[in-house]
Amino acid sequence: MSAVHRPGLVRLLPVLLALCGPRPVAAQAAPQSDTLRLSLADAVSRAMSRSEEIAVARARADQAGAQVTQATALALPQLATGLTYSRAIRTIFDAAAAPEPADTTQIPLAYDDRRTPYQRYDTMSELLTQDFLSGLFEGLPFGRRNTYVALFQLNQPLFAGGRIAGQRRYAQHLETAAVDRLAETEADMVLSVRVAYLNALLARRLHEIALQSRRTTEDHLSQVEAFREAGTASEFDVLRARVDLANRDPLVVQSENAARVAVLELKRLINLPAEQPLALTSQFSADSIVIDEQLVRRLMDDRPLLNAARETVAAQEASVRIAQGAWFPTVAVQGNLGFQAYPSSPVPPGFNDWRQDWNVALTLSWIPFDGFGRKGRIGQAQAQLREAKLQQALLEEALELQYTAALGDFRTATASVAARRETVALAEQTLELADLRFRNGLATQLEVSDATLQLDQARVNEVEALATYVKAIAALERLAGGRLTFLTEIQP
Repeated sequence: MSAVHRPGLVRLLPVLLALCGPRPVAAQAAPQSDTLRLSLADAVSRAMSRSEEIAVARARADQAGAQVTQATALALPQLATGLTYSRAIRTIFDAAAAPEPADTTQIPLAYDDRRTPYQRYDTMSELLTQDFLSGLFEGLPFGRRNTYVALFQLNQPLFAGGRIAGQRRYAQHLETAAVDRLAETEADMVLSVRVAYLNALLARRLHEIALQSRRTTEDHLSQVEAFREAGTASEFDVLRARVDLANRDPLVVQSENAARVAVLELKRLINLPAEQPLALTSQFSADSIVIDEQLVRRLMDDRPLLNAARETVAAQEASVRIAQGAWFPTVAVQGNLGFQAYPSSPVPPGFNDWRQDWNVALTLSWIPFDGFGRKGRIGQAQAQLREAKLQQALLEEALELQYTAALGDFRTATASVAARRETVALAEQTLELADLRFRNGLATQLEVSDATLQLDQARVNEVEALATYVKAIAALERLAGGRLTFLTEIQP
């Protein structure tokens, strides 16, 4: 997708080719063997892979994705298991002795023919009753010293008043918003690196202008001294030329320091050591740029930052529905499978020693009154929704203002670059004429100095206008969410 047209007749940026060529910056006057040659694309790639800000945004997106998984899990069956062993030291059943088993020595009496039938019947009844009670108490769990309990529980929610579905929608919207914020963070990093890279190139160009001005002033001083020896220039002309040269030294030092600081800022963004020698290799097209304003606006309206704000509003709407769902009951089905064993020793029982217990339950729970807590949660969710909508409206207004300002800055910078170029051309012609007049004795040293100063200022103004132009382009690229690139990089 492109919103850039490059007519061949109008060329607003021919200085870019001269400006951004693969020349060393002031802080690296002589390339070393360990010099890192860095293009703009390499700088962006390095920043994207090593940026702490992007790493934080990615971690937040991962957290939001994990919250979606958690919210989805609420609608799925929940299976829980557990195994418990307990050892009874003393119980209330210790004092209550269980009936003794039937006395087997009394069994023959129940079949003795010498006794009457009623006597035999009574004996048999007593033995059976005693044996039954003894066996009954023997199988009960009361007072057992060793108890094992294994439990498998399955719980499936059936209805929760829309809260489970609402929580999943809430988490999904937050995940989408986190992904959009990640894209926004990446676009911010790309913009920062591009601006820092171009600022380093522009600072280098300003330093070169200062050096060139100093060399020109040195040459002029040599000419004045030669004229002084020939008797065609005065001592005052020589002194003025020397003062003019001395005034150039602070400008050279200042521009060199500015170039060094600009390179250090770029190194900071891409996580390079400050002592690492660096050579910037990228060049850029010098063709004019025409902005497709409608395309920029459409991309701005679909910018990840705006999408994140819209997703936040949708998440808060889901939050309101979650809070309102608390008015409804919760219905769930629950299945339990239990196993109990009561061995005589702490050793785990065998497979056939376990007793099974199966049951299924349908549960319905509802809280008709919770001390107005539900009302407070609904009010809080509604207030957060209003806040999210207001934040979205404020963001849209801010982007609209930035769009209008960026277009105005771009138009102003475009005209300024063209005007500064013409001024540089005129200043160069003025200096040539002043120098020629001085050699022929028709001009004074003051005129030459003024013409040199005007040329220096015109060149500085040209570079500053170009810096403003680049920043205006970067602002438009940023408004488009980083999905448009207006300055075309040319790999040398």
